[in-house]
Amino acid sequence: MKDRIVQEVRDARAAVAADFDFDLHKFFAWVKTHTAAERKAKHWLPTSPNQAPATTSAASLSPVTRKRRAHAAAVPA
Repeated sequence: MKDRIVQEVRDARAAVAADFDFDLHKFFAWVKTHTAAERKAKHWLPTSPNQAPATTSAASLSPVTRKRRAHAAAVPA
């Protein structure tokens, strides 16, 4: 009895191995460059079109939040 899913995985593995001429060094070199390029692309691209770039300064806060923080600090205890 043959499992269809196992056979599909083995066929996919054989296809990938054939793409790299059954050479593990070529495959891992490709993986290394591909993951480095992907990491670099993710670093520069925003995760969503509406998301602002992440900053750590007060400039990332809304004017209302900055105003509330300024008033909260000025009120005597």
